[in-house]
Amino acid sequence: MERSAESYTLPSRIFITGFGLVTPLGHSAWETFAALLAGRTIADRVSELPEDISSIDLVRAVGGVSFAQHSPCDPSVELAERAAREALTMAGVRDEEVGDLSCVVATSKGAVHALTDAADRHASVVTAQRLHQPQPHHRSSDAHLAVTLGPHGYLTHHLRRRLHLGNVMHLVAACASSLIALHRARLALLYEQNDGSQSSASGPRRMLIITADAALLPAFVCGYHRLGVLAPLTAQNYRGLPLDEGAQGFMIAQAGAALVLERVDDDHWHTPSHAVELLDSSEACDAFDLIRPCTSMPALRHISQQLLGHRDIDLIHPHATGTEQHDQLEFEAITESLTSKAADFYAHKGALGHTLGCSGLISTVIACLCARTQRRPPMPWLNRPVSAQIHAQPVKQAIRTQAVFAAGFAGHAAGVVLRSR
Repeated sequence: MERSAESYTLPSRIFITGFGLVTPLGHSAWETFAALLAGRTIADRVSELPEDISSIDLVRAVGGVSFAQHSPCDPSVELAERAAREALTMAGVRDEEVGDLSCVVATSKGAVHALTDAADRHASVVTAQRLHQPQPHHRSSDAHLAVTLGPHGYLTHHLRRRLHLGNVMHLVAACASSLIALHRARLALLYEQNDGSQSSASGPRRMLIITADAALLPAFVCGYHRLGVLAPLTAQNYRGLPLDEGAQGFMIAQAGAALVLERVDDDHWHTPSHAVELLDSSEACDAFDLIRPCTSMPALRHISQQLLGHRDIDLIHPHATGTEQHDQLEFEAITESLTSKAADFYAHKGALGHTLGCSGLISTVIACLCARTQRRPPMPWLNRPVSAQIHAQPVKQAIRTQAVFAAGFAGHAAGVVLRSR
């Protein structure tokens, strides 16, 4: 049986000392959280749209981030960079220190806009050549990068250049990407020494995790619609209702998030008062189907047992897509391992939409904000919760220990446990 990271005897502790978040509801972590506490959701935008709006324009208007949609670069780059700078600033990382950090970039789709634009430019050039017309002028160097590096390599390339990053690894695990990256980063801080031995004495002390997804393209909208996982694509019905029995699918959205992790080897080592401890983490995968989850969710049950089976949890952030059957099955898999049935639940996708590979790290940032404020946002979309244990308004007076889960296509699943200082 796979063991979670905490099952080893460890001399070190891991803290989240900085975080950043960019969403359709806010261009910073605190701005987004203020909107969540006020009960705002991206579905509120629908009331401002015409009833005959096309499905593609509907998705973009509801789930888009204004500055990212009008960026000359791929929107995922803009989202990731801004979130990373916020996290680095909060953690007190100086500009000259950024290059010394190990970094993990985690996405589901990567810079797909740049790749699509490159394909469109190539098609326009070919058409002009066939018609013997003057060829349109394009920025060919960026297009070549998009094609040569692919959507994930392109994103990493631009982040390295803009942020002056050093060692960067890019991880892709569908919608569980960013939470698996967080798990891997924690293991690297705990166990990786510069010579590769299993000791934390001289390994990396700080790591940066960055995630962004911006896949509001017709191909993805139509693809998810055909899979039956999108909310109805009409102005009257495009709503995400995770953890509610009336849920019919999710809303897609753009977002970027980032965390700075710091390893503390000495109990007397100074960590910022706002730091939240990353107490435990785990990942697993079902060998079942590329798209459909196994209804018994063995990977998630395995992770839940490892992370929750011996702890009292105050607040749980499930993956909770709001798709047919998923939330009920996930809720059952998670609660089966709980030692206390008094845990509260919060599903941010009802407010921020499904941000694909970003969603796990976004939940983690929100968990840090809940720890800082001792408040969890309401879930105003709940009318018929999938369980009597789920409430639209928060029920816990104190939030000390929290669990975050994420899942994705091909059976990827991950979870982490956080604890307030």
